[in-house]
Amino acid sequence: MTDHDDTTGRDVSAYDATEFDATECDATECDATERDAADEVTVIGGGLAGMTAAWALSSLGLPVRLLEAAPDLGGKAGSRRIDGRTEDHGVHIFPAFYRNTLRLIDDLGLTGSLRPTHKFHQIRPGLLGGAPRKATATSVAEGLLFLYGVIDLLAQDYTTRDESLHDFLRTRRYLTEETVADIEHFFIASTAAESRAASAAEFRGSIAAFLRRPGRIRMPRGDLQHWLIDPFQRRLEATGVKVHTGYELTAVTTSGHRLHSLTLRTPAHTTTEHVTGHVVLAVPHGRVTDLGPELTGALRPAQGIRELNSRPLGALHLYLRRRLPHLPAEHIRLVGSPHAITLLDVGQNWAGHRTTVLNCVVGRVERLAHLPEAEAVAVLVEELRTYLPGLSPDDIEHVCYQPHLAAPYFTPGPGTERLRPHSTTALTNLHLAGDFCAAPPGMTGMEGAVRSGLSAAESVRRVLRPHLPPVRIDTIPTVRPGTARLVRAALAPLVAAARTQAGPRPRRRRA
Repeated sequence: MTDHDDTTGRDVSAYDATEFDATECDATECDATERDAADEVTVIGGGLAGMTAAWALSSLGLPVRLLEAAPDLGGKAGSRRIDGRTEDHGVHIFPAFYRNTLRLIDDLGLTGSLRPTHKFHQIRPGLLGGAPRKATATSVAEGLLFLYGVIDLLAQDYTTRDESLHDFLRTRRYLTEETVADIEHFFIASTAAESRAASAAEFRGSIAAFLRRPGRIRMPRGDLQHWLIDPFQRRLEATGVKVHTGYELTAVTTSGHRLHSLTLRTPAHTTTEHVTGHVVLAVPHGRVTDLGPELTGALRPAQGIRELNSRPLGALHLYLRRRLPHLPAEHIRLVGSPHAITLLDVGQNWAGHRTTVLNCVVGRVERLAHLPEAEAVAVLVEELRTYLPGLSPDDIEHVCYQPHLAAPYFTPGPGTERLRPHSTTALTNLHLAGDFCAAPPGMTGMEGAVRSGLSAAESVRRVLRPHLPPVRIDTIPTVRPGTARLVRAALAPLVAAARTQAGPRPRRRRA
């Protein structure tokens, strides 16, 4: 996928301070070399968090090398070659509140890689291309209750407490079963977390961010590997960052209050090297815990990372033989979809396609984990056909199904905020990055990854470049609970009237 395969397989020891011959330099030169070695930063993990950290560190004038276990950079923001086609990990969107991500893209000179969308569509079964759905008293009432439920969530103060999204929704007596299911699907389709395992505070944070930073959602003009990750890598290398793919971190040791050694494995050999400078660890939280208690005990808070969870968010890409009529060109949410499907017809958005190409996100992909791939695809295609009446199995020319069971997304659960580790650790030369790191509620995904990369770079700056200005990290303003309570009170009479027109109340379900 990358245009820079020449970096693969380089000996990581070639970037160590041992390259110079101490017998051939005087004391001043040796002191300078030792200082340079202490300034070196190794970023382990070439996903968006690690790439961002490397970019920010290089901007500070520090020598940086970036090590990635996979053949290409990008992680979940990248793509893979599958059956001769470039397939994204999923459907990527860039909301206006992704302030750090959008600024990074602008700094890289890649703003043209994104284009704004004009509308977000919600489709119910059998209505696409047919007569418009008539707004009944019940549908209007359900819509008002949905809005009121979101405002009620914003009115909650989760400063010192949290609860599951399930518990919040099931205790709102004004909601109906249909409204609860709709709010849950709205959340699950983008996060993969079922409401029982989802933090209400995190959902509140993302909704508040949308409201405080309104604006058009942007989408990439093509697969993210070619439109973001590959050009990002070229810019990193142009600034002097040494990129090495195919290097997997398998073990670490500590000594005193420092990270002492790294064991790195490649297809050809395994080496252990002494850490002379600083390390930014930008790998998934599960990989961090695999490195053992010697490392996790140095995190702040210590050991909290072991209680974090991730869940898969599946992707189904369908290449059709024709263009489906009436299909919107923007993002679509299938309301009431059993597997929480959202989709985008990239055939209308990306160059080189003359037919419909459906890129679908499958929020409840775990429900299909017990099925063979062909049967899981058949279930999802049949579900799509209830929403897209013109879709026939004969239309499908090619299928790419990625359940991502082995590559899950971080999903904040109730009370997760107190468990998410900070970028600065108890080891003076170890720093952490990843969307699981400490952040304001609602900050995960790409924005969480980019923010954590900047935070890790700032942690390094405070040690190595304290005289330089802090690394810029934009904050996302939130909605004050008191403000939401005023709106909630103003809408209460309307909601009371709407409740008489709506369906049955939600039932608290046993776990």
